[in-house]
Amino acid sequence: MSLAYAECPLDIRESLAAQYFVDAIRDEDTQHSTRLMDAKDLKSALAYSIKYEAARTVSKTSKHVRCLEVEDDSKKKEKG
Repeated sequence: MSLAYAECPLDIRESLAAQYFVDAIRDEDTQHSTRLMDAKDLKSALAYSIKYEAARTVSKTSKHVRCLEVEDDSKKKEKG
């Protein structure tokens, strides 16, 4: 990156690297969210996308819930 844009200022190169990184993200939701974050450098874009993926993974695992039916044994004992 630095060789291809050797004459560009460092902040411009960092911004381009962040844009290229976001463009390369395969997951559409992660890419969209990271793009909206408007990262100015590669490090912050990477950190945000990792946090976003981790939060999505945790959210997915908590959705697996089963319903249980609880019987009250105290009423059976009173009748018996």
